[in-house]
Amino acid sequence: MSTEEATDELRRSSRAEAVAKRIEARIAEQSLASGHRLGTKENLRREFDVAAATFNESVRLLVSRGTISVRPGVKGGLFVASPPALVRLGRKMLELSGDSVSVSDCLVVRDTLEPLVAQEAMRHRTEADLADLRRLAEAMAAEGLSAAGYLTANWALHLRIAEITPNQILRHTYVSLLEFVESRLRGVTADEPACGNPAGPAVHRELVEAIAAGDAARLEAAQNAHTALTVARREAT
Repeated sequence: MSTEEATDELRRSSRAEAVAKRIEARIAEQSLASGHRLGTKENLRREFDVAAATFNESVRLLVSRGTISVRPGVKGGLFVASPPALVRLGRKMLELSGDSVSVSDCLVVRDTLEPLVAQEAMRHRTEADLADLRRLAEAMAAEGLSAAGYLTANWALHLRIAEITPNQILRHTYVSLLEFVESRLRGVTADEPACGNPAGPAVHRELVEAIAAGDAARLEAAQNAHTALTVARREAT
């Protein structure tokens, strides 16, 4: 993947996440009930002024989080889903503020769950999943990528890995932790060259290739290398 392609991929992922968050905010702010029709995909795409591919990615993110459902047909479109208890738990975590929950505590739990998330990804990944993971890993290595851009790419990759597992309890718990950390670390970098971790892109690329290879020993080694990045960053702060 060229630098330009990697940058485009990162921008698309970032825009898709931004649109997803705006839709989630609308649902929360207006207290929209389960079954409320948000609109058609095309109308919403035009409203948020993004490309079809970007909006389709936003829809995929929202469906995977249990926020919306998609119904076909003349009276179809995007509808507010009835969030399961685990999704509500994740939203409660994001509502926490102040010092009630520390980023460090969340990272400890995240690090504990990540080996299981990676193992699940290795067992259930498809060729389409691997293609996405490789694109996101390459986006992290784009030349001249800003610290904020790197962090966005980092989160996008880990979210995509988590989405592979059919285990909803694991997926929602892990994603909730990622989103909480992201909300608290806006503007702060982690696992990236500017913070003294030049091996970051290579470590994440190897994590993806270990998932692709289906080799448990290789995956364990890749996961250990990744955990070392997070530990080093946490100790530095």
